[in-house]
Amino acid sequence: MIRNPKRGIASLFVASIFYGLYGILSRLISDSFGNFNQAWIRNILVAILIAFIIGMKGVKLVSIKRKDIRWLLVWLLAGSLPAVLTFIVFNNLAIGTTYLIAYSGMIAAGFISGRIFFDERLDTRKWVSLICTLIGLYIVYRFTIDQNKIVYMLLGLLSGAMTGVWNTISKKFSDNYPNNQLVLMDALTSTLAAYIGALLFHEYLPHTILSISWIWIGIYAVIQTINVGLIVYGFKHIEAQIGSIILPIEIVFATIFSYLIFGEVPTLFTFVGGALIILGAILPSLNIFAKE
Repeated sequence: MIRNPKRGIASLFVASIFYGLYGILSRLISDSFGNFNQAWIRNILVAILIAFIIGMKGVKLVSIKRKDIRWLLVWLLAGSLPAVLTFIVFNNLAIGTTYLIAYSGMIAAGFISGRIFFDERLDTRKWVSLICTLIGLYIVYRFTIDQNKIVYMLLGLLSGAMTGVWNTISKKFSDNYPNNQLVLMDALTSTLAAYIGALLFHEYLPHTILSISWIWIGIYAVIQTINVGLIVYGFKHIEAQIGSIILPIEIVFATIFSYLIFGEVPTLFTFVGGALIILGAILPSLNIFAKE
């Protein structure tokens, strides 16, 4: 397959916009369904939606190749729990703190995965982008955590690390299968993992759930369906390390949405940190566009 870095970058920038809504939707859904129940319900909606799209478009499903099995297992396992973990953290720590912790884990895992699995190396451009992004994250989300909430910090780091692996490892096999098929596989695995979690933790659906909560979870499912496809497609076309630098621009969009929906006014630190995050995200892109 011919790589198209421009399309990869565009896909990840659009995915970042949608990712900016995840924290908002987690807050709007809150504890209406329960941590694991909301995850399997959302993912089964994703599976139904993508199955409908596959049927309508007549997408031909491809048999799993033996050489891809181990990579697919890593990808599916890494992607099955972050949504649940992040949902829990969003509802126990500040949204900003959650983003900082999760993205620190994601960036670290993305860079390590790129180095180990794809032999990607850090050059000056990537170092500058990485430093700008990390400083920007720190400026926006300086925080202290109560000792009794350390467990949520660890869950956030774990979620971010698993997401970093999930983002990048799909490069190992994404050329071999239709994007819609991969979205379906991801949704079904996440449904199963979350449902098992609901059973293990004796999490039951409440007798009454507000209709507005069903609307929010439905919107979340549609956005997730689009985003999984965008992430797989985007990382297919660009380096894992560059993609890991681009995605934190989600924080800028999350700040905008928080202001529009919750009336949370950004501080001067948010503007300064956001500018550095944007700079870190676009530096690799400028290099790619300059080559063509």
